[in-house]
Amino acid sequence: MNMKKLIILFLAITSGLLAGAQHNAGHNGKVLLIASNPSVSKQTGWPIGVWFAEVAHPYWEFAEAGYTVDIASPDGGEIKFDAFSDPEDPSRYAAFDYVSLGFKKDLARMEQVRNTLKLSTVNPADYKAIFVCGGQGPMYTFIDNAELHQFFVDFYLTGKPAAAICHGTSILLKTKLPNGKFLVDGKKWTGFASAEEQYADNYVGMQIQPFRIEDEARKMPNSKFLVGAPFAPFAVQDGNLITGQQQNSGAAAAALVIAELERQRKNYPTYVLVHGAWADESAWGFVRSALAVRANVEVVNLPAHGIDLAAANAVSLNDYVNAVVTVINKQPGNVVLVGHSMAGIVISQVAEKVPTRIDRLVYVAAYLPRNGEDLLSLSKQDAESKVGGALEFNADFSAATIKKEMIAPAVCADCPDFLKEALVKYHRAEPAKPLSEKVVLTNPKFGSVPKFYIYTSRDQAVGYALQQQMVKANGAVKKTAVMETSHLPFVVQPQRFIEILTSLK
Repeated sequence: MNMKKLIILFLAITSGLLAGAQHNAGHNGKVLLIASNPSVSKQTGWPIGVWFAEVAHPYWEFAEAGYTVDIASPDGGEIKFDAFSDPEDPSRYAAFDYVSLGFKKDLARMEQVRNTLKLSTVNPADYKAIFVCGGQGPMYTFIDNAELHQFFVDFYLTGKPAAAICHGTSILLKTKLPNGKFLVDGKKWTGFASAEEQYADNYVGMQIQPFRIEDEARKMPNSKFLVGAPFAPFAVQDGNLITGQQQNSGAAAAALVIAELERQRKNYPTYVLVHGAWADESAWGFVRSALAVRANVEVVNLPAHGIDLAAANAVSLNDYVNAVVTVINKQPGNVVLVGHSMAGIVISQVAEKVPTRIDRLVYVAAYLPRNGEDLLSLSKQDAESKVGGALEFNADFSAATIKKEMIAPAVCADCPDFLKEALVKYHRAEPAKPLSEKVVLTNPKFGSVPKFYIYTSRDQAVGYALQQQMVKANGAVKKTAVMETSHLPFVVQPQRFIEILTSLK
């Protein structure tokens, strides 16, 4: 990633206001749209490809729901839109389509259009759903594409949502399961209707398509092909197979996919990430979306941090614990609870309160207390930390900040300069009371939860020696890993951090 892109990304995730504005952007995982490469119709002689609305509308639905959307095509590279589907085409056939118009004016989205992924290079495990787009091209480029058919079948067999709309459903006329049966055998599905084909033919005064999907579908054994009102949104779900009738059904089909993805959250591990002192939920911005590719990811914003308006003197450790427990209780199953720095105290007390909801605890450069300990007493044992000597308290000692000139050296000495500047800019006073509150931990509860630890060997906020001391004192940490970074390993080495975090089991 070049420096300019990194700066833009960091500014988007470190500002409390921007984090709120972009909340959940791409944080639920990834969806793959599959579109036709350009071709030429043998019926009309027109250049053909994908229908604008069948990319733009589902793309918008998925992005709004918090998914990152990639676009692939069988050959990769640039895809082209059918002329009639372009809202700026002289025909004005799709002039009403403001969603597609907005998509067309978005430089980043059009860059994706010019550089689609080649389907054979795609790892399907990186996607929680696939969505085959229609248009005029698929009737030539998809109908006999064995590679695409196999990709769709293999993905469908994972149980994850596999969707197709309009003429993209032409693949279902030939796609077969390993047992030799058609994938749609006995299933309800839809696609471009014959009545709609006739309307389109009448509109241009010639036969547009080489065949009609509905006509061919009704010849198939055990066919359950369904048709809704002409050119009205209509989508059908049968298990994890989701289909849409025509170009106006993209959003409806995407909505069914999103609903199914919500039901399938139980199929993925859930990570709940808790930030440390002088931070907020945006601290996890460099890893959240990437981790969500194969997991559910929830970040907790602790009271009196970031965008939360609670006063520093109004919160306690119990408030922190309750905030985390509330998030955990909303999840479909047990969670991997991850705490950074100060949050080690928090997740320990959470484990005491709801041990049966936690699969494992992961401490990241974090305080790992024993019963009766508190953060301040542990920090006084830290000869390597630059934080203790740099604290500045407010008048009533209810909150503390780090001296401005010491923030970057203590917290992220290995960060680029622009990141150090951002850390200073968004530094907010830390509530003091939770730092001195002692934890109450018992072996039957806290002791029953498996624990893991990620060391940071160049840490000058929570020293490496203290980290090792706390792990040794606990005596029950199952596995550790070392990252040769400062206090923010998930910022300076995000990919490595994810590799380590997901390996700790």
